Amino acid sequence: MAKIRTFPEDFQVDEQEPKPGLVVRADPNQPFIVFRLRKKGWETQALLAKISKDRGIPPSAWGLSGLKDKRSVTTQLVSLPHRYAPDRVISGKDWELVFFGGSNRPLKSGDHQGNMFNILVRDITNRGVQLLPGRISQMKKIGIPNWFDSQRFGSASRGQLPGSFVVQGDLIGAMKIHLTGPQKFDRSSRRRDKNRLSEIWPNIHKIDANSLEYRPFARILKAWKTPNSSTDESARLAYQAVPKSLRGLWLSSWQSALWNDALREILHSAYENHLLRSVEIGVGGPVIYPEAPVGRRGKSKHSLVQSISRVLGSIPKVLEMPTPFPNENRLVHPTISRRISKTSPKSLEVLEDLKIKIATFDRETVIFPNDFSWDDPEIDDVHGSPKHKRWKCKISFKLPNGAYATNVVRRLFD
Repeated sequence: MAKIRTFPEDFQVDEQEPKPGLVVRADPNQPFIVFRLRKKGWETQALLAKISKDRGIPPSAWGLSGLKDKRSVTTQLVSLPHRYAPDRVISGKDWELVFFGGSNRPLKSGDHQGNMFNILVRDITNRGVQLLPGRISQMKKIGIPNWFDSQRFGSASRGQLPGSFVVQGDLIGAMKIHLTGPQKFDRSSRRRDKNRLSEIWPNIHKIDANSLEYRPFARILKAWKTPNSSTDESARLAYQAVPKSLRGLWLSSWQSALWNDALREILHSAYENHLLRSVEIGVGGPVIYPEAPVGRRGKSKHSLVQSISRVLGSIPKVLEMPTPFPNENRLVHPTISRRISKTSPKSLEVLEDLKIKIATFDRETVIFPNDFSWDDPEIDDVHGSPKHKRWKCKISFKLPNGAYATNVVRRLFD
């Protein structure tokens, strides 16, 4: 199976500049100062939290247009109110913050005009190399379904999303997943705390919050153990002790899983199974790609590729992101409507009591990577062996905001 991110340098992301007029280049006299953040091996929010702690900046003061993965080399713009902005270049291990310009407001999600990716894909089989030219050709003609990829569902554990429980008004269920559900990238302290809480659940009030190693869990447990609170009230207080940004990600994951379900149903209805290549990603999946099979001569029938392209061009151009509030959904797919209709009035009361807002917007169903280029595959110097050669290949392309580069990699490589 092809691999990405063997090294951070294998996955490079450059955020494209903001929409015209938003940032004034080299102007330090605006209410908000904009910086270019270069980093390697850092998740965006974790790095900003460190800088905030070191320099006495409120974590909420940062503005940013997008989040960038940890296992990569990335550049992106961030903003700070003028009073918190450093007056010189600051840097640390594997990061640098450089003055870029000024703006009359903070940066917010979606302000940039997409991302440029340079990705070195490794551990490609001989078969993968043979299929690559045809798959690239088909992708350029057909496009690719605009799936939310596995990164979107990082809050999942054992196939369940905390956001799904929140939408059903089950805050205890959501907190159980968060506090006890194992996840692939859990650090050792968090893993140990989850094991302790899992063993004693639901009697977690018996654990001394100060004995927990992972401090965010300690804060949640202290809120849960508020004196004279009912079970429901304790769960509510615990939920509110979860960082607001993380609660938002829980609900976004729920939305995205439903959106993927709807697009998958549309594609299954539009194509015969042998024209769909399925890739399992766990929660939110599988993702499927319309693809013309390769014939004996290693090529696909031109007429079949054209037919697949016409069908994909005939599906809805956009699908609405759902909310659990029926009156806020304008025109959603039947798959989404069926799921939302199961939300009980009591659940909606819980959501309204918590003042939960879930934005709805249209998302394109099919995208075409722009400025796509690729280098001839070379022998991979990291994977494989003299008897079983593996290959590496560099691909470069631009994607709009919210689209996943890993989706392009899945389309092109097994």
